[in-house]
Amino acid sequence: MSDSTVPDAGHRDPDILAMMAMGEPDIPLADELHVQECPECLEELNSLMRVATLARSGSPLERPLDAPGPAVWGSISRTLGLAADVMPAPFATTVAFETAASPEAASTETPDSFGPEPVLPIASRSSGRAHRRHHRRNRLLVPVFAGALAVVVSVGAILVAATVLAPKWGAPKPRVLAEARLDALPDWTGASGEAVVEQTRSGRQVVVTVSEPRSAPGYREVWLISSDLSKLISVGVLVGTEGTFTIPADVKLADYPIVDVSSEQPDGNPAHSGDSIVRGTL
Repeated sequence: MSDSTVPDAGHRDPDILAMMAMGEPDIPLADELHVQECPECLEELNSLMRVATLARSGSPLERPLDAPGPAVWGSISRTLGLAADVMPAPFATTVAFETAASPEAASTETPDSFGPEPVLPIASRSSGRAHRRHHRRNRLLVPVFAGALAVVVSVGAILVAATVLAPKWGAPKPRVLAEARLDALPDWTGASGEAVVEQTRSGRQVVVTVSEPRSAPGYREVWLISSDLSKLISVGVLVGTEGTFTIPADVKLADYPIVDVSSEQPDGNPAHSGDSIVRGTL
């Protein structure tokens, strides 16, 4: 026994339903009659009209939008054939489309011109709505997801490029202010070195490089000394063969033009030991 409420298998073309939802006047009479008599076509038309109404009014964007739940992204992943662990950050824009496309959320907004929706048997209504809801959800969310994924990929590419090129785009190279060749003193024959004073964004610094033929106990200390050797300033301890040291802002190189590297003993005396390894004038 057949049920008279089961809709005819021949439904209207989706383009015709879309034109009717947008209020196009030139709709064939046969199509209008079919929609009024076909519960499924009528429900699809009502859903399209609700989407069109919400799109024109802009109401979905007047409130904060909630992020879609994991089930939505799971459905998207299955539809696109993605891996099960692919779960992009949620994009709240999809909620507006989900709300507009949901028959339950707008069931009380059926246009008067078409009258109330026909009541289908529970089994037919549930399966038909579930199928159409799944179809509309995929049709609306897949383009949104694709666009969001493109944005994520673009931002990621920009961040990677910025990370790779950051050293080239960073602070300009230090400007060389002065240089000096460091010559060995009599007790350190064969030693040599150089000193380069640079201007950086954070201030002045001196880069000292020393090569010595023999090792000696203790440590090496770098000094700036006045031309008459009456005043000196320690700028730090040299570890290894090269070191970079900050020059105090109130120190004028014209007053302290000599760079000296001395051999010091851990005796607790901060003064110069008098045992200079190399020395040169900027």
